Amino acid sequence: MKIALGVPCELNHDKPNGFLTAFNTISSALSDHNRVIFAPSGGDINLTINQLDTADLANQYNNSIALSKAFAKEVSKINPDRILAFTNMGLFLDGDYIYYTSNMPYRKVLELVKDEYPDTPNFNKLLDYYRFIAEKEKANYKKADKIIVLSRKIEQSLIEDHEINPQKIRYIPRPVPKINILNKQKTESRMRIILMPAEMRVMKGIRYAIETMKIVKKEVPEAVLMICGRINNYEQDHIRQLLNEAKGKANIMPLGFLPKNTLYNYMRNAECAFMPFVFDECPIALSECIANSLPVVTNEYAGFDREVINEFGICAKYKDTEDYARDLIKILTDKNLNKRKREGCSSVAEKFTFSRFKKEVNDVFN
Repeated sequence: MKIALGVPCELNHDKPNGFLTAFNTISSALSDHNRVIFAPSGGDINLTINQLDTADLANQYNNSIALSKAFAKEVSKINPDRILAFTNMGLFLDGDYIYYTSNMPYRKVLELVKDEYPDTPNFNKLLDYYRFIAEKEKANYKKADKIIVLSRKIEQSLIEDHEINPQKIRYIPRPVPKINILNKQKTESRMRIILMPAEMRVMKGIRYAIETMKIVKKEVPEAVLMICGRINNYEQDHIRQLLNEAKGKANIMPLGFLPKNTLYNYMRNAECAFMPFVFDECPIALSECIANSLPVVTNEYAGFDREVINEFGICAKYKDTEDYARDLIKILTDKNLNKRKREGCSSVAEKFTFSRFKKEVNDVFN
């Protein structure tokens, strides 16, 4: 089968990111087919457009529209059997195509981030961009023949907020990677490490992590939240203020971006991970925690069904710092519970393999 893949981003970045990982995962799942990749660079066929100023947030959308027009023009030349379009790359296609998204619809995002940002021109500009995209995005969902999503919450939003037929949507959660653990021995430490493997930004729940740790410190003073991720450039002033206000009130160590081997060492020495999402889409770091048998305290925006989350960790109440703190304290103080959740990680990793992901993706294409 010849499959054309339309990609809105460059694929030759030096630094990996969430989209590149998602693209590589689904592209690998289709490795038994003849794949032809259309991208601004790094693909088989280069999509050339006149780039607009990316400093203007609205121009990010205009650039992607230009790319989708270029894709529609070029893809017809190869006569593929199937087309896989990322984000809005399918908007100008004439025939059927499969749409893949790991993004929460912006209509839902606007609801979730209400009151999360300071009332400043900087963040009002960001929210205006979200509103702009929210008005445009429904065409992506309506026009596609099939939609593959990574998250139950994305599926729910498409049905409830955009009236998409459930039969049109296929939920295929991200596979848990196989990680070669050379040293399973846990290093003894007086600190009780809680790991937050995420970029520091509003969508990852950084404010809730900070507020929760103020509560945890009172019950488990040796507990330390280690945050493994960069501070988001757009939100850095806001986040630095939150961190400064928490000094002396919560044990928090921002470690910055870590190479994979270093990150995995922290995962193997932590008691648990904490991922209090405001919204997210089954992130890579979550599946890496599962692969490293690290229990995760999170919420319903972790991508998996609630019963699956409660196998590898605890699904706490959304945006509830008291509930987050209670569950973290349980994981930190109850050795039997911690052991059961670690065993649950192994069980979930065995269920959500790449082989399963590959089969489910190919079922859609066949």
